[in-house]
Amino acid sequence: MAIFKNIFIIDDDELFLIVSKEIIQDEGFAEHIHNFEDGREVLEYLKSANREDIPEILFLDINMPMMDGWELMDALQELSIVDKMRIYITSSSINPVDLDKADKNPYIKGFISKPISPDKLKKIASDKK
Repeated sequence: MAIFKNIFIIDDDELFLIVSKEIIQDEGFAEHIHNFEDGREVLEYLKSANREDIPEILFLDINMPMMDGWELMDALQELSIVDKMRIYITSSSINPVDLDKADKNPYIKGFISKPISPDKLKKIASDKK
């Protein structure tokens, strides 16, 4: 049985999406995994989503074209559903500004440097308890 029912991975790197989804499936971390390459896709999905479609976990890249992770965070806060998710920034950026911004945002539960790994998933699962 999966640890979480529904998770989203938002990243413009298609290879990262494929590899992350495979690791998450192999670890039995989530029942349903939804990949999005653009923050706008996520917003459109969530605007019409039922309560049970809202992800428990959201892995969010910072640096994306069109709508970056910080812009998506602002939009999610406007939808008033951000408090129903555990959001983790997934990025290869170690920019101190991004780290500080993530640390100060009450809705962001953590900053995960890429790639997602079984050990990182186990840490997130242990934080659920």
